Amino acid sequence: MQLIPATPAPEFKEISGWANSSPLSIKALKGKVVILDCWTYTCIFCLRTMPTLRRLQEKYGSHGLQVVQAHSAEYHFATDHSNIKKALARYNSNLPVAFDTKNKTWEEYGNTYWPKHVVIDHAGFVRYEHAGYGDITEFEPVIAELLEEAGKKPALVYDEKNPDDEIFDTYGMHFAGMAPETCVGYSRMRRFGNNQTFKTDEPEVAVDPSTHFDNVPYLRGKWIWRREGVQFAPGGKEAKPAIIMKYNSAKRMHGIMGTSDGRPGRVELRLDGNPLSKEQLGRDARIENGASVADINWPFMHNLVKTEKPEVHEIEIIPKSDNFVFYTFVFG
Repeated sequence: MQLIPATPAPEFKEISGWANSSPLSIKALKGKVVILDCWTYTCIFCLRTMPTLRRLQEKYGSHGLQVVQAHSAEYHFATDHSNIKKALARYNSNLPVAFDTKNKTWEEYGNTYWPKHVVIDHAGFVRYEHAGYGDITEFEPVIAELLEEAGKKPALVYDEKNPDDEIFDTYGMHFAGMAPETCVGYSRMRRFGNNQTFKTDEPEVAVDPSTHFDNVPYLRGKWIWRREGVQFAPGGKEAKPAIIMKYNSAKRMHGIMGTSDGRPGRVELRLDGNPLSKEQLGRDARIENGASVADINWPFMHNLVKTEKPEVHEIEIIPKSDNFVFYTFVFG
Protein backbone atom coordinates (compact mmCIF):
# COMPACT_ATOMS: atom_id res chain seq x y z
CA MET A 1 0.00 0.00 0.00
CA GLN A 2 1.56 3.28 -1.11
CA LEU A 3 1.03 6.49 0.85
CA ILE A 4 0.65 9.40 -1.58
CA PRO A 5 0.14 13.17 -1.18
CA ALA A 6 -3.51 13.85 -0.35
CA THR A 7 -5.44 15.06 -3.39
CA PRO A 8 -9.19 15.51 -3.93
CA ALA A 9 -10.73 12.28 -5.24
CA PRO A 10 -12.07 12.69 -8.80
CA GLU A 11 -15.79 12.12 -9.26
CA PHE A 12 -17.06 9.04 -11.08
CA LYS A 13 -17.10 9.88 -14.79
CA GLU A 14 -19.43 8.63 -17.58
CA ILE A 15 -20.77 5.68 -15.62
CA SER A 16 -23.27 3.81 -17.81
CA GLY A 17 -25.02 1.87 -15.05
CA TRP A 18 -24.81 0.37 -11.57
CA ALA A 19 -25.21 -3.06 -10.01
CA ASN A 20 -25.97 -3.90 -6.38
CA SER A 21 -26.61 -0.23 -5.61
CA SER A 22 -28.41 2.91 -6.65
CA PRO A 23 -26.01 5.42 -8.29
CA LEU A 24 -23.28 6.66 -5.94
CA SER A 25 -20.98 9.67 -6.07
CA ILE A 26 -17.72 10.58 -4.41
CA LYS A 27 -19.42 13.68 -2.99
CA ALA A 28 -22.24 11.66 -1.42
CA LEU A 29 -19.73 9.20 0.06
CA LYS A 30 -17.96 11.91 2.08
CA GLY A 31 -17.89 10.90 5.71
CA LYS A 32 -16.99 7.33 4.78
CA VAL A 33 -13.63 5.77 4.08
CA VAL A 34 -13.83 4.42 0.53
CA ILE A 35 -11.87 1.72 -1.24
CA LEU A 36 -12.33 2.29 -4.97
CA ASP A 37 -11.51 -0.98 -6.72
CA CYS A 38 -10.78 -0.38 -10.41
CA TRP A 39 -11.12 -3.87 -11.86
CA THR A 40 -12.31 -6.01 -14.75
CA TYR A 41 -13.74 -9.51 -14.68
CA THR A 42 -11.18 -10.80 -17.22
CA CYS A 43 -8.22 -10.06 -14.92
CA ILE A 44 -7.13 -12.95 -12.70
CA PHE A 45 -5.48 -10.61 -10.18
CA CYS A 46 -8.76 -8.67 -9.89
CA LEU A 47 -10.65 -11.90 -9.19
CA ARG A 48 -8.16 -12.94 -6.51
CA THR A 49 -8.71 -9.63 -4.69
CA MET A 50 -12.51 -9.89 -4.58
CA PRO A 51 -12.72 -12.14 -1.45
CA THR A 52 -10.46 -9.73 0.45
CA LEU A 53 -12.61 -6.73 -0.46
CA ARG A 54 -15.78 -8.56 0.56
CA ARG A 55 -14.19 -9.44 3.89
CA LEU A 56 -13.12 -5.83 4.55
CA GLN A 57 -16.63 -4.55 3.78
CA GLU A 58 -18.15 -7.17 6.06
CA LYS A 59 -15.75 -6.37 8.89
CA TYR A 60 -15.64 -2.56 8.65
CA GLY A 61 -18.86 -1.55 6.90
CA SER A 62 -20.60 -0.76 10.16
CA HIS A 63 -17.63 1.47 11.13
CA GLY A 64 -17.85 3.63 8.01
CA LEU A 65 -16.03 1.75 5.25
CA GLN A 66 -17.53 1.50 1.76
CA VAL A 67 -15.94 -0.59 -0.98
CA VAL A 68 -17.00 0.48 -4.49
CA GLN A 69 -15.96 -1.39 -7.61
CA ALA A 70 -15.58 0.49 -10.90
CA HIS A 71 -15.63 -2.09 -13.68
CA SER A 72 -13.58 -0.97 -16.69
CA ALA A 73 -13.12 -3.12 -19.77
CA GLU A 74 -9.97 -4.82 -20.99
CA TYR A 75 -11.88 -6.42 -23.88
CA HIS A 76 -14.79 -5.04 -25.87
CA PHE A 77 -17.16 -7.79 -24.70
CA ALA A 78 -16.60 -6.64 -21.13
CA THR A 79 -18.40 -3.37 -21.87
CA ASP A 80 -21.68 -5.31 -22.17
CA HIS A 81 -23.78 -4.83 -19.03
CA SER A 82 -25.22 -8.34 -19.22
CA ASN A 83 -21.73 -9.88 -19.30
CA ILE A 84 -20.64 -7.84 -16.28
CA LYS A 85 -23.77 -8.92 -14.38
CA LYS A 86 -23.09 -12.58 -15.22
CA ALA A 87 -19.58 -12.16 -13.83
CA LEU A 88 -20.92 -10.61 -10.62
CA ALA A 89 -23.26 -13.57 -10.19
CA ARG A 90 -20.52 -16.14 -10.87
CA TYR A 91 -18.13 -14.52 -8.38
CA ASN A 92 -20.79 -13.83 -5.76
CA SER A 93 -20.20 -10.07 -5.68
CA ASN A 94 -22.66 -8.02 -3.64
CA LEU A 95 -20.56 -4.83 -3.55
CA PRO A 96 -21.70 -1.68 -5.41
CA VAL A 97 -20.38 -1.81 -8.98
CA ALA A 98 -20.16 1.16 -11.35
CA PHE A 99 -20.12 0.23 -15.04
CA ASP A 100 -17.18 2.30 -16.29
CA THR A 101 -17.65 1.01 -19.82
CA LYS A 102 -15.71 3.84 -21.50
CA ASN A 103 -12.89 3.56 -18.92
CA LYS A 104 -13.26 7.25 -18.11
CA THR A 105 -13.22 6.81 -14.32
CA TRP A 106 -10.28 4.42 -14.75
CA GLU A 107 -8.46 7.21 -16.60
CA GLU A 108 -9.46 9.91 -14.06
CA TYR A 109 -7.58 7.95 -11.40
CA GLY A 110 -4.48 7.63 -13.58
CA ASN A 111 -4.77 3.92 -14.21
CA THR A 112 -2.65 1.94 -16.62
CA TYR A 113 -3.32 -1.55 -15.26
CA TRP A 114 -5.79 -3.82 -13.46
CA PRO A 115 -6.51 -3.90 -10.63
CA LYS A 116 -5.83 -0.63 -8.91
CA HIS A 117 -7.16 0.17 -5.44
CA VAL A 118 -7.57 3.77 -4.38
CA VAL A 119 -8.23 4.52 -0.71
CA ILE A 120 -10.16 7.74 -0.08
CA ASP A 121 -10.48 9.24 3.39
CA HIS A 122 -13.67 10.55 5.05
CA ALA A 123 -12.95 14.08 3.77
CA GLY A 124 -12.85 12.94 0.15
CA PHE A 125 -9.07 12.93 -0.35
CA VAL A 126 -7.07 10.14 -2.00
CA ARG A 127 -4.54 8.97 0.59
CA TYR A 128 -3.27 5.59 -0.54
CA GLU A 129 -2.95 3.60 -3.76
CA HIS A 130 -2.33 -0.07 -4.33
CA ALA A 131 -1.64 -1.72 -7.69
CA GLY A 132 -2.13 -5.41 -8.43
CA TYR A 133 -3.27 -8.29 -6.28
CA GLY A 134 -3.38 -7.37 -2.60
CA ASP A 135 -3.19 -9.36 0.61
CA ILE A 136 -5.58 -8.41 3.41
CA THR A 137 -2.60 -7.69 5.67
CA GLU A 138 -1.69 -4.79 3.34
CA PHE A 139 -5.17 -3.25 3.33
CA GLU A 140 -6.39 -3.62 6.89
CA PRO A 141 -3.97 -1.36 8.82
CA VAL A 142 -4.60 1.46 6.33
CA ILE A 143 -8.39 1.11 6.63
CA ALA A 144 -8.20 1.06 10.42
CA GLU A 145 -5.96 4.16 10.42
CA LEU A 146 -8.33 6.19 8.24
CA LEU A 147 -11.40 5.10 10.17
CA GLU A 148 -9.74 6.22 13.40
CA GLU A 149 -9.00 9.58 11.75
CA ALA A 150 -12.72 9.82 11.02
CA GLY A 151 -13.49 9.33 14.71
CA LYS A 152 -14.46 5.66 14.47
CA LYS A 153 -13.19 2.92 16.74
CA PRO A 154 -12.95 -0.27 14.70
CA ALA A 155 -11.79 -3.52 16.23
CA LEU A 156 -8.03 -3.74 15.87
CA VAL A 157 -7.67 -7.53 15.76
CA TYR A 158 -6.44 -7.90 12.21
CA ASP A 159 -7.01 -10.93 10.03
CA GLU A 160 -3.80 -12.89 9.60
CA LYS A 161 -4.64 -14.32 6.18
CA ASN A 162 -6.99 -13.87 3.26
CA PRO A 163 -10.45 -15.41 3.64
CA ASP A 164 -11.06 -18.85 2.20
CA ASP A 165 -12.97 -18.63 -1.06
CA GLU A 166 -13.85 -20.77 -4.06
CA ILE A 167 -12.16 -18.18 -6.31
CA PHE A 168 -8.73 -19.19 -4.98
CA ASP A 169 -9.43 -22.88 -5.59
CA THR A 170 -10.73 -22.30 -9.12
CA TYR A 171 -8.14 -19.83 -10.36
CA GLY A 172 -5.12 -20.70 -8.22
CA MET A 173 -2.40 -18.34 -7.09
CA HIS A 174 0.65 -16.85 -8.74
CA PHE A 175 3.99 -18.55 -8.07
CA ALA A 176 7.57 -18.14 -9.29
CA GLY A 177 8.29 -19.80 -12.62
CA MET A 178 4.63 -20.08 -13.61
CA ALA A 179 3.69 -19.84 -17.29
CA PRO A 180 2.92 -16.24 -18.30
CA GLU A 181 -0.49 -14.86 -19.26
CA THR A 182 -0.52 -14.65 -23.06
CA CYS A 183 -3.00 -12.59 -25.07
CA VAL A 184 -3.22 -13.71 -28.70
CA GLY A 185 -4.85 -10.67 -30.34
CA TYR A 186 -2.59 -8.64 -32.64
CA SER A 187 -2.90 -5.55 -30.43
CA ARG A 188 -0.78 -7.35 -27.80
CA MET A 189 1.13 -10.13 -29.56
CA ARG A 190 3.44 -9.81 -32.56
CA ARG A 191 3.29 -13.33 -33.91
CA PHE A 192 2.37 -16.96 -33.29
CA GLY A 193 4.96 -19.72 -33.10
CA ASN A 194 4.07 -21.00 -36.57
CA ASN A 195 6.75 -20.59 -39.24
CA GLN A 196 4.64 -18.13 -41.19
CA THR A 197 3.39 -14.58 -41.09
CA PHE A 198 -0.36 -14.08 -40.69
CA LYS A 199 -2.40 -11.28 -42.15
CA THR A 200 -4.84 -9.56 -39.83
CA ASP A 201 -8.64 -9.57 -39.98
CA GLU A 202 -8.94 -12.09 -42.79
CA PRO A 203 -8.96 -15.91 -42.96
CA GLU A 204 -5.55 -17.58 -43.07
CA VAL A 205 -4.60 -21.27 -43.00
CA ALA A 206 -2.10 -22.02 -40.24
CA VAL A 207 0.29 -24.95 -40.66
CA ASP A 208 1.28 -26.59 -37.40
CA PRO A 209 5.09 -27.08 -37.29
CA SER A 210 4.51 -29.96 -34.81
CA THR A 211 7.47 -28.89 -32.64
CA HIS A 212 6.33 -26.37 -30.03
CA PHE A 213 8.38 -24.13 -27.78
CA ASP A 214 7.26 -23.53 -24.18
CA ASN A 215 4.77 -20.73 -23.52
CA VAL A 216 4.32 -19.87 -27.21
CA PRO A 217 0.86 -20.10 -28.85
CA TYR A 218 0.45 -21.99 -32.12
CA LEU A 219 -2.46 -22.30 -34.56
CA ARG A 220 -3.56 -25.22 -36.70
CA GLY A 221 -6.21 -24.87 -39.38
CA LYS A 222 -8.11 -21.84 -40.65
CA TRP A 223 -8.35 -18.79 -38.39
CA ILE A 224 -8.85 -15.02 -38.46
CA TRP A 225 -6.37 -13.01 -36.39
CA ARG A 226 -8.37 -10.26 -34.71
CA ARG A 227 -7.30 -7.30 -32.61
CA GLU A 228 -8.29 -8.96 -29.32
CA GLY A 229 -8.08 -12.66 -30.19
CA VAL A 230 -8.31 -15.34 -32.86
CA GLN A 231 -11.58 -16.37 -34.46
CA PHE A 232 -12.11 -19.83 -35.92
CA ALA A 233 -12.89 -19.75 -39.65
CA PRO A 234 -14.94 -22.81 -40.65
CA GLY A 235 -14.48 -24.50 -44.00
CA GLY A 236 -10.79 -25.34 -43.78
CA LYS A 237 -9.42 -28.77 -44.72
CA GLU A 238 -7.73 -29.38 -41.38
CA ALA A 239 -9.63 -32.09 -39.48
CA LYS A 240 -8.38 -30.96 -36.07
CA PRO A 241 -8.06 -27.16 -36.09
CA ALA A 242 -6.75 -25.94 -32.77
CA ILE A 243 -5.02 -23.27 -30.77
CA ILE A 244 -2.13 -24.87 -28.91
CA MET A 245 0.24 -23.98 -26.10
CA LYS A 246 2.83 -26.04 -24.27
CA TYR A 247 3.04 -24.38 -20.88
CA ASN A 248 6.10 -24.79 -18.69
CA SER A 249 4.48 -24.80 -15.24
CA ALA A 250 1.00 -24.32 -13.79
CA LYS A 251 -1.54 -25.83 -11.41
CA ARG A 252 -4.44 -24.13 -13.18
CA MET A 253 -4.89 -23.43 -16.88
CA HIS A 254 -7.59 -21.00 -18.01
CA GLY A 255 -8.76 -19.71 -21.36
CA ILE A 256 -10.55 -16.42 -21.91
CA MET A 257 -12.96 -17.59 -24.60
CA GLY A 258 -16.16 -16.40 -26.25
CA THR A 259 -18.11 -16.62 -29.47
CA SER A 260 -18.34 -14.36 -32.50
CA ASP A 261 -22.15 -14.17 -32.56
CA GLY A 262 -23.14 -14.27 -28.87
CA ARG A 263 -24.60 -17.76 -29.25
CA PRO A 264 -23.36 -20.75 -27.24
CA GLY A 265 -20.22 -22.50 -28.48
CA ARG A 266 -18.15 -25.52 -27.56
CA VAL A 267 -14.54 -26.69 -27.62
CA GLU A 268 -12.81 -30.02 -27.17
CA LEU A 269 -9.79 -30.11 -24.86
CA ARG A 270 -6.79 -32.39 -25.23
CA LEU A 271 -3.87 -32.46 -22.82
CA ASP A 272 -0.66 -33.95 -24.24
CA GLY A 273 -2.74 -35.45 -27.03
CA ASN A 274 -5.30 -37.11 -24.75
CA PRO A 275 -8.66 -36.20 -23.20
CA LEU A 276 -8.39 -34.74 -19.72
CA SER A 277 -8.77 -37.24 -16.90
CA LYS A 278 -11.47 -36.72 -14.31
CA GLU A 279 -8.82 -35.47 -11.88
CA GLN A 280 -7.54 -32.89 -14.39
CA LEU A 281 -10.91 -31.34 -15.23
CA GLY A 282 -11.23 -27.67 -14.38
CA ARG A 283 -14.46 -26.16 -13.12
CA ASP A 284 -15.65 -25.35 -16.64
CA ALA A 285 -14.65 -28.63 -18.31
CA ARG A 286 -16.43 -31.99 -18.37
CA ILE A 287 -16.31 -35.43 -19.96
CA GLU A 288 -18.85 -36.25 -22.68
CA ASN A 289 -18.77 -39.45 -24.73
CA GLY A 290 -15.13 -40.00 -23.81
CA ALA A 291 -14.03 -36.49 -24.84
CA SER A 292 -13.16 -33.59 -22.55
CA VAL A 293 -15.16 -30.51 -23.57
CA ALA A 294 -16.08 -27.02 -22.39
CA ASP A 295 -19.24 -25.10 -23.25
CA ILE A 296 -19.01 -21.38 -23.95
CA ASN A 297 -22.21 -19.61 -22.94
CA TRP A 298 -20.74 -16.13 -22.49
CA PRO A 299 -17.24 -14.63 -22.74
CA PHE A 300 -15.17 -15.03 -19.59
CA MET A 301 -12.15 -16.80 -18.07
CA HIS A 302 -12.93 -20.52 -18.29
CA ASN A 303 -11.07 -22.78 -15.86
CA LEU A 304 -10.05 -25.73 -18.05
CA VAL A 305 -7.32 -27.67 -16.22
CA LYS A 306 -6.72 -28.23 -12.52
CA THR A 307 -3.83 -30.16 -10.96
CA GLU A 308 -2.57 -30.47 -7.39
CA LYS A 309 1.04 -29.56 -8.19
CA PRO A 310 2.74 -27.42 -10.85
CA GLU A 311 2.92 -29.48 -14.03
CA VAL A 312 4.10 -29.17 -17.63
CA HIS A 313 1.50 -29.88 -20.33
CA GLU A 314 0.53 -29.10 -23.89
CA ILE A 315 -3.08 -27.95 -24.22
CA GLU A 316 -4.98 -28.20 -27.50
CA ILE A 317 -8.24 -26.28 -27.69
CA ILE A 318 -10.23 -27.60 -30.65
CA PRO A 319 -13.30 -25.65 -31.85
CA LYS A 320 -16.47 -27.74 -32.02
CA SER A 321 -18.67 -24.83 -33.09
CA ASP A 322 -18.15 -22.42 -35.99
CA ASN A 323 -18.37 -19.32 -33.77
CA PHE A 324 -15.41 -19.96 -31.44
CA VAL A 325 -13.15 -17.05 -30.42
CA PHE A 326 -10.07 -17.38 -28.21
CA TYR A 327 -8.52 -14.38 -26.44
CA THR A 328 -5.99 -15.26 -23.76
CA PHE A 329 -4.13 -18.08 -21.98
CA VAL A 330 -4.07 -17.49 -18.21
CA PHE A 331 -2.39 -19.61 -15.54
CA GLY A 332 -2.43 -20.14 -11.79
